Amino acid sequence: MVMEEGGLRDRGRGTPATVDSEPRQILVELGEQNLDAICLSTYRTACKLRFIQKRCNLHLIDIYNVIEAVRDAGLNAVELHAGISVTRLENLVSSLFNQLSKRLPTTHTIDPRESAILLVEFLLAAVDSEPDSRLTVLSVKAMLATLCGGKLLDKLRYVFSQVSDSSGVLVQSKFDSFLREALKLPSAVHEGPSFGYTHTSARSCFHQQKRVMLNMFLDIVADPPQCLVWLPLMHRMANVEHGANRHTHTNIHTNIHLN
Repeated sequence: MVMEEGGLRDRGRGTPATVDSEPRQILVELGEQNLDAICLSTYRTACKLRFIQKRCNLHLIDIYNVIEAVRDAGLNAVELHAGISVTRLENLVSSLFNQLSKRLPTTHTIDPRESAILLVEFLLAAVDSEPDSRLTVLSVKAMLATLCGGKLLDKLRYVFSQVSDSSGVLVQSKFDSFLREALKLPSAVHEGPSFGYTHTSARSCFHQQKRVMLNMFLDIVADPPQCLVWLPLMHRMANVEHGANRHTHTNIHTNIHLN
């Protein structure tokens, strides 16, 4: 499914991704949740991004779905810092949700077009959160990998594959570029003062280690650096919700059998 001409339009390759001056629908809806009333910035940021994730139905998409969509869109053959058109982003995201719609049981339906429009809106808002920023292949990979559902360990393994060399050692400059894109997500929900990118963000993650291998990188789950403390928390929130929903579902079936 390609979005209609009246939707978000192409701004050309490598150009700033601004859509227009009107507030994006998804950010308006986020504001209506009154999440700014939460005092703790880590929890507030996790709640905001969890809302975005669920509103776009991205919590139903895991990193393997993202990897497949990126590959099918031909982006694996494109240099990470290459600019891409918004139309190409729209097509990739539309493909994600069309495939999701086919996988879901008939009892659980989504509107693929609405989900795609909302997610593209948010991704462009995230790109716009940094002055003179561009929509690039790395933007798409980093933000989708960070915001999608599934297991955090699987997501981090994918991220490491993108920021390490052929010897399996983290390349600091690549990780810095990844962080710059991923941290546009909290900036897009007005949490930049707490979790926005700085030039010391990457160094602060593994400042005592000269050679960072995969297992050390995966320690982010248990001991996240300050700039990423919201990410494991967002996943814990998802796990708690999933457990609560499963418990409710079990109780409903138990009651049915007892009555």
